[in-house]
Amino acid sequence: MPNSVRASPPRDADDAPSEKRLRRSSRRATSTIVVKAPEASADSSSTSSLNEPRRNPKRKAAEAATEALNLPDNLLDEALRPLTAADVEEWDGWVELESEPAFFNTILHDLGVKDVKVQELFSIDQSWLDTLLKPIYGLIFLFQYTPDVDEGEGEEETGSLWFANQTTNNACATFALLNIVMNAQGLELGDQLRKFKEATKDMNTVLRGHEISNNKFMRSIHNAFTRRMDHLNADLCLENAVSDTKSKKAKTGSRTTKKASRKKRVDDDYGFHFIAYVPVDGYVWELDGLRSKPHRIGRIGSDETCWTNIARPQIEGRILQYEESQISFNLLALCRRPVTLHARSIVEAAASIALLKEHMKHDDNFTHLVDKQPPVLDVENPAELAEFNLRPSDFQNAKLGETLQARISRAASGSDEAWDLYKQLVVDLKVAIGEYRAEMISLAVDEQRVKDRKKDYGQALHRWVQKLAEKGVLQELIENS
Repeated sequence: MPNSVRASPPRDADDAPSEKRLRRSSRRATSTIVVKAPEASADSSSTSSLNEPRRNPKRKAAEAATEALNLPDNLLDEALRPLTAADVEEWDGWVELESEPAFFNTILHDLGVKDVKVQELFSIDQSWLDTLLKPIYGLIFLFQYTPDVDEGEGEEETGSLWFANQTTNNACATFALLNIVMNAQGLELGDQLRKFKEATKDMNTVLRGHEISNNKFMRSIHNAFTRRMDHLNADLCLENAVSDTKSKKAKTGSRTTKKASRKKRVDDDYGFHFIAYVPVDGYVWELDGLRSKPHRIGRIGSDETCWTNIARPQIEGRILQYEESQISFNLLALCRRPVTLHARSIVEAAASIALLKEHMKHDDNFTHLVDKQPPVLDVENPAELAEFNLRPSDFQNAKLGETLQARISRAASGSDEAWDLYKQLVVDLKVAIGEYRAEMISLAVDEQRVKDRKKDYGQALHRWVQKLAEKGVLQELIENS
């Protein structure tokens, strides 16, 4: 595997003239030419003969670079070695992330953001958007970035909008998340993000982006998914980009050549990019970290049921704009975490049942029917409530809405009405418990997916292939293929 960094230190100043004299004299000489050593030296290395093989200057430079950089003997083993937490923290780059909701949820959790979940949408239809839990804090759209597309100018006046420009490669996922959560109303950010938002509130958008790029806390969380090979690839891409830039500056070509080169770069080199959509100050905004200014899409009218009605046509327009050249798009939504809502539903249903029982405690018929039913949830058993992260006091202090209390009071006027309402409340409680458990299973699956992504199997796979080669299995496969 090629090294990600190539170092070619200059030759020793004392060696260069001597080498040049040897080359010039070799064209004229037909016999051995001896170069005298300094008078005080009698070392045999002070003579050089054209009949002796000369060392390759490039090999000499490579050996000198190896010694200077203190490279290990086996670079492949070093490249496959798993990263440590210190390696991740000290690395200044940002790794490219897949558009995976589980990864985004882990990033938000580790940043300290609470009660928010990233969900993937499989359709841009409003009917899909309407199924999301409210409030919807923002949307993230993934598409292949093409800088030649005319985006238009952004807005100078942005009010209370928080926006940061992306100032480093491969960081657009975290920048899109930050551009949403920093603008979300009523969202608990955690100590680190809250302090960062306060410290950067008076900065311009570029300086905010620069602060994010250099923030070890955010960068380490983003890079928690990286493997050593990701580091090497990112460093190599950066090195190649620098080399290409230097080559282009050194070359002079026709306008046609430059245009063709630019077209190739757009088609081949630019990867996928995340942008965000958020509602702020009565408007819907498109926040693209690679654009200098945020773009205001439209005003949220008083008759709008959800701000996504305004963002959806903009996203659809982007899809139509790129549909001839690409078919890969992805849409994610940031909304309230469902597990919190399900826990509240459990408390509300159980508290309603308790209130109805209190109203009907003197009705023998109702009491007899209820006693025959096994309890769905023992609200006085802390061990049983621990599954839902609840305590008995949560039910004792539960505050029911006036509408629900009135409904219970009306039903308590007769045994039949009370029994019908009781059965409905039991169903509501069972549904809430089922939804809570389903969400916890989903979270467990996501956590396992994150753990698998963070594991580095490169070294194990390399050893396995080595053993196959030693046993002759690979040679056999090559011959039979």
